[in-house]
Amino acid sequence: MAKSTNIKSTLIIRYHAGQDEKGKEIYKNQRINKVKPAAGDDDVFAVATVLSKFLDDPVVEVFRQNDNLIANE
Repeated sequence: MAKSTNIKSTLIIRYHAGQDEKGKEIYKNQRINKVKPAAGDDDVFAVATVLSKFLDDPVVEVFRQNDNLIANE
């Protein structure tokens, strides 16, 4: 039977960076690596909220990307 173990977690903050010359919306991502895999989603979101205050542009979405190791037991 296979077992999945979360080994890495990354916080991604997507923010609106304006428009290009044709009026198309521009979005950028700020990635924060080395988030503790055991951290709760509420805690990760709280960190994203605090970090968003340092961005000049409005935050659109917050993502959490988990990398899992799947091994046969």
